[in-house]
Amino acid sequence: MSFLRKIYDESLEKRKASNIEKDAVETYSKGHVYVKLGYYEQAIDSYIKAEELWNSLGDLLSARGMDEEASEAYVHAIGTWFDRSFVLYRTGRCEEALQLIDRTLERQANNPEIFCSKALILFEKGDYESALRCLDDALNLDAANPGAWCYKGNTLCKMGRYDEALEAYDRSIQLSNPLEFRFPRFAWVSRSPSSQIKSDSAQALYCKGAALFELEKYEEAREALGNSLQIEPDFEEAKELWSLCSKKAGTGHR
Repeated sequence: MSFLRKIYDESLEKRKASNIEKDAVETYSKGHVYVKLGYYEQAIDSYIKAEELWNSLGDLLSARGMDEEASEAYVHAIGTWFDRSFVLYRTGRCEEALQLIDRTLERQANNPEIFCSKALILFEKGDYESALRCLDDALNLDAANPGAWCYKGNTLCKMGRYDEALEAYDRSIQLSNPLEFRFPRFAWVSRSPSSQIKSDSAQALYCKGAALFELEKYEEAREALGNSLQIEPDFEEAKELWSLCSKKAGTGHR
């Protein structure tokens, strides 16, 4: 009878673990939906609940000696911190977002996306030196990250280091692939009023054109902006800056 009882208990534990995992995934996904709808407080609540569920699952699996599976559950729990930091950033709670990102980095220091997103917040706070250090950390982990190179170019421009910025933009453009170019989860660090994320090198080319414009290299700026518009014909900021460059260069037609 005790043998049958053990089998029964193990079956209940397995079902309990399965249900917790299902609830965690559903709650976490609901947080993403809330973010898309702009319901940020509900999104934060969902991510906190998902973290609790993942930790509960980890504790349950750990108690059963399933250390590898428990570790995976704890990793999912930590992942919710980054999602919460994004929502905090979107609602203007930048200091709280930074604190949560730093907690995440203590546990996931090999994730370049987290460094890039921290750089975004620091950039918007005007702490360009710290933002640049974060971007260098990201590039040390993934030197082929086109988004990080473009972020670095934007940061260097803010610091007045235009020649270095142009090198960073060129690196971003060289590494970009329209089918594979992916930016970090946080909004684009843009030198333009737009925060729209581009799916290829159009934004990097625009930023390069903006840097060349600041250097009064209008013909080179027009070329970069023209290339941006070939990729993204409806890129309004690029259109406007191209026209301005044309006037500055003494030409009025494209």
